[in-house]
Amino acid sequence: MSDATGLAEALLGLEGFRVLAVQETAAEVVIRVETTGGVVGCPGCGTVATAHDRMAVELRDLPVFGRPARLVWRKRRYRCGEPACGVRTWTETNRAFSSRCLLTRRAGWEACRQVGRNARPVRQLADELGVCWDTVMEAVREHGQPLVDDPDRVGEVAMVGVDETSFLKANAEHPTIYATGIVDLKQRIVIDVVEGNTSRDLGLWLDEQPVEWLERIRVVATDLAESYRHALAGRLDHAIRVADPFHVVRVASRCLDAVRRRVQNQTKGHRGRKRDPLYRIRKLLLKGAERLDGTGLDRMLLELRIGDPDGDVQGAWCAKESVRDIYLTDDPAEAQLLLDKAIEGCRTDWVEEIRSVGRTLARWRDEILNHHRTGASNGPTEGLNLLVKKVKRAGHGFRSFTNYRLRILLHAGGVDWPAARPSPPRIRTRIPT
Repeated sequence: MSDATGLAEALLGLEGFRVLAVQETAAEVVIRVETTGGVVGCPGCGTVATAHDRMAVELRDLPVFGRPARLVWRKRRYRCGEPACGVRTWTETNRAFSSRCLLTRRAGWEACRQVGRNARPVRQLADELGVCWDTVMEAVREHGQPLVDDPDRVGEVAMVGVDETSFLKANAEHPTIYATGIVDLKQRIVIDVVEGNTSRDLGLWLDEQPVEWLERIRVVATDLAESYRHALAGRLDHAIRVADPFHVVRVASRCLDAVRRRVQNQTKGHRGRKRDPLYRIRKLLLKGAERLDGTGLDRMLLELRIGDPDGDVQGAWCAKESVRDIYLTDDPAEAQLLLDKAIEGCRTDWVEEIRSVGRTLARWRDEILNHHRTGASNGPTEGLNLLVKKVKRAGHGFRSFTNYRLRILLHAGGVDWPAARPSPPRIRTRIPT
């Protein structure tokens, strides 16, 4: 097909190759290529080599004009003519092709970008390229692992968020397996993902980090997990530890739900049904008091009067609102006063679930108040957890935590993706009517 004008080579886009033939079939386009050749020296002694024979190597390339493309490279095999040289024969190599993968290097890069940056399923890319799952995943590892291991990917970190997500659901062989994500709250990127959610898991990861890097951390935001608190103790004592507001309020909301279900069972003898008073207002109870209009508030109070004879649910609702009031102010002194009132009110209540909330607030008092002093929260961490779940959904289930971690960091780890190709100039046309 080469017509001495370079048109076929320009469309191919591989430097140092010429097109020998192009064959179009019903399933794909087959392009036969070879290198332009030249003087080649023996890698052992440097003697000028002679061509020995050729071998055809088939590789999958990027689609061409919407059709799958197969490259057939007629590789030269060379022979060294020096009798004393230990190198006998060898085949030529080219940087456009990886010796570890059935894909061309540019196809491997594109597969890595689609799977990592765009969180596309590996199986979907494998079907589009006409290769197996392992071929695409191998390309993701080959091109993506150096990006993840780049020491400049994260840099210095001043504010860190720690939270857990589920890795594997429980089955007959094991309980739910969790993973701990470490997040840079300022850059809003995932620093790393650790298998497990125990203090030992996070502690081992912290022990592997450079001391100078840990010393620059000033704030650590977590949920109310004692395991994370124990892991940070002795390792990041210099950092200000912040209890995430969302998780603090959730403790009170869960208490309210627990009391409502208990009273429901005591008064009705069964779980909530749609006609039961407390079940009808289950969502209104969790709604903030400032967001309830007159009709909603009147309805909630009426149903409480009917379904809550001892006032346990109403007391839990007041405890929940007292916890929420802590975050309605930005003044640290006022927040401290509101928190102390909430702790005292909960600890002296007659309902055990509410007293448990008071004990939890007392244990985490300093961390709760640190939110008002620093303004830090796990909001960016929760946002990145959505990207983690997106990767998990795209994978349709993971068995290898190594692959799981790699794909999360490629998608949400702040990877500096190289410009594999320039952005095309925009074609401006009239807007169709």
